[in-house]
Amino acid sequence: RRATVIEVRAQDAPGLLFRVGRALETWGVRVRSAHVSTLGANAVDAFYVTTGAGAPLSQDRAVSVARALEETLRT
Repeated sequence: RRATVIEVRAQDAPGLLFRVGRALETWGVRVRSAHVSTLGANAVDAFYVTTGAGAPLSQDRAVSVARALEETLRT
């Protein structure tokens, strides 16, 4: 495994990808690739992310990032 996958499912809105990308950058997570799609009014995006050193995120770090991302998207 070369990256950790973080999937985002949210109501599509202008700036959604920007908000997600900015948040990941703030937390020191690098996006290796992203698969972005829209299904009706919903965005379904998968981000393949690593640490700054290029390693997959630890389980604890991945959970922390996912929770913080959920909180970011709620506001």
